Amino acid sequence: MKIRLDHPLWRRWAPAVARTLAEAYLRTCRLELAAAPEAQKLMASGGPTIYVMWHGQLIYTLYYFSLLYAVPAIVTSPSRDGEFIAEVARGWGYRVFQGSQDKGGLQALKQMAAHLRQGHSGGIIADGSRGPARVAQKGPVFLAREAQAPLIPLAVAASLKVTFNSWDRFELPLPFSRLAVLMGDPLWVPAGARGPALESLRRDLETRLNALCRQSGEIFPQKKF
Repeated sequence: MKIRLDHPLWRRWAPAVARTLAEAYLRTCRLELAAAPEAQKLMASGGPTIYVMWHGQLIYTLYYFSLLYAVPAIVTSPSRDGEFIAEVARGWGYRVFQGSQDKGGLQALKQMAAHLRQGHSGGIIADGSRGPARVAQKGPVFLAREAQAPLIPLAVAASLKVTFNSWDRFELPLPFSRLAVLMGDPLWVPAGARGPALESLRRDLETRLNALCRQSGEIFPQKKF
């Protein structure tokens, strides 16, 4: 029997298959952490923190933070692709809040903020589920304001990887790669930030993330695929 990729049976089992394969080969990779001093202090403190990354570098960050935190959280879209990511994340122990710009996004962010205020940490994709790629949306800064938790921008570099020709230029580290997780200085969003102030912080986050991505691209420049 031939199973189509959009077949309900395949959609049911694909996240578990992807998660198992990802775990198997990501364990073969060697990790180096390059975090700004203030980011290191926040991680050591155990307080709630919001890690922010671009969509194209999601896979390793999902796996990495599932090892660090007991109940990490993430916001995903309710689309088919978002549900796939959500199922992979749930299998790694994540609490998942689903919403997008068009459907339930504000509610998902408020639920995530409540989770963070209970002392947990989590992550959010800065350019959302549909892009444009590497352009930060307002969701992360809104979340940080509501939760009063800092944003930590991050990027991932891999010595061996495949970069797909997708809208987000999705990066897949290969087995036995050397990986570097770069974390920038925390970005705090004041409780009273609204309008132009919130927009300024959004642009600041975008600038920081893109700077980290440029930096990550210089770590293993000879071994990209």
